[in-house]
Amino acid sequence: MLNAGQLQQLIQKIRDSELSGPELNVFIRTCAALSSAYLMTRRAAGKLESEYLGANDQKIFQLALNSIAELFERDDSGKLVKLIQYYEPLLSVIYTREDEALFMTRRLIVAHTKQSLIKSMVQTDPIGYKLYRNLTLVPKRDPAVILKKYGDEDYLYFSEPHQSLFFPDDFRPGLPEIDWEQASILLSTAISEQTSIPAITRLFLQKLAQDQESRAFISRMTFFRILKTLTCMPVVSLDNLGGELPGNDGKHLGVTEEDQVRYLNLAQEIILSEIKSRYIEKSRITSTDADVYFIILNLYLTDLFQDGVAGKLPEYRALSPFSDLADGLWKIHRGRLEYLIKLVKEKMKTQYSREFLSTEQVSIGVYDG
Repeated sequence: MLNAGQLQQLIQKIRDSELSGPELNVFIRTCAALSSAYLMTRRAAGKLESEYLGANDQKIFQLALNSIAELFERDDSGKLVKLIQYYEPLLSVIYTREDEALFMTRRLIVAHTKQSLIKSMVQTDPIGYKLYRNLTLVPKRDPAVILKKYGDEDYLYFSEPHQSLFFPDDFRPGLPEIDWEQASILLSTAISEQTSIPAITRLFLQKLAQDQESRAFISRMTFFRILKTLTCMPVVSLDNLGGELPGNDGKHLGVTEEDQVRYLNLAQEIILSEIKSRYIEKSRITSTDADVYFIILNLYLTDLFQDGVAGKLPEYRALSPFSDLADGLWKIHRGRLEYLIKLVKEKMKTQYSREFLSTEQVSIGVYDG
C-alpha cells in the first residue's frame, strides 16, 4: 500500500495524465484496500447484512473493487476523468501536507463505497432497502424514538421528551438484549395494531421498555432484521422513495457524513440570520412563529443534506406546531418558507464556490435536490 508521500506524487501524475501502468495498478490496490477496510469495519459492527457485504474476506475484496471501479473511467484521450475531476480542485490542499493526500483519497473511496452499497441493496433487495431507509428516518420524525451509538453499534430505545433519563444507565444495560423469539412476538403485536414504520417502531420500543427481562434498547440492525422477516405485513411508507437515489448521477461523489454536518450547521446559521433580519426585526412574524419556521426548515434541510432529497413543505408542516394552523394562514407562511429555502440554497452555493466543494459533483447536486 502506498504511503502518504507516494500517494501525493501519484495524484500529481493522475492530474497530468502521466501515470504508468504499474503505478496505476498500485494506486488501484491502495484504493481497494481503503474500501475493503471500510467494508470490514461495517461487517464487524453488523451495520448491514452479509448478503450486501460479503460472507468472507475474498468477497469483501471483490465487492471493494466493484465499488470503486467507476472511479477509473477514462475519456477518449485516456485521461482518468473522474479522478482528475475530484483531485484537481484539491491540489492546493493536498500539496500542503502529505497526510492530506491520504485523507482526501480515503474520503473519496469511503463515500463511493457507501453509495455502491446503497445501489447494491436497492437492486438485490428493494423491500429490504425500503424498510431500512424508513427505519433510519423514524428517529428524525418521532422525538420519543431515540437512536444512539453504544460501543460499536447504533441502538434504538423509547424515551418521552419530558423524561430525564440517561442512556444507557437508565435502560437496564446490565441485562442481555432481547432474544429473537421474544422480540418477534413483541414486533408481531405491534404490527397487528399499527401499519406504518414509525408507529410500529414506537409501539415495539414502548413494549420493550416494559419488558423487565432484557435491556430496554435494541440494536438497529437486529430490529431491522426481525422487521425484514415479517415483511408480509402491510407497510405504509414513511416517505416517497421514488426517483433517483442520491448519488446515482454522480453528484454526491465525495460527500461524507462530516461534510453533511458542516453543510447543515452553516444552513442553520443562514436560516437564523435570514429569519431575524427579514421577519423578526421588521415585525412581520412573532418570535413564536420564527421558532416554527426554524423547526420546519431544519427538518427540510436535514433531509436534503443527509438523503440528497427533501419532501414537500406540507409534510414538515404536519410535524410542527403549524399542523393545526388555518390553511389561509399556512399559505402565507409557506410562501415565506419557500423563499427562505431559496435563499439558503443560493448562499450555500456561493459559500462553497470559493473552495473545493464548488465542484459540480458535490455542491450543485446536494443543493438542487
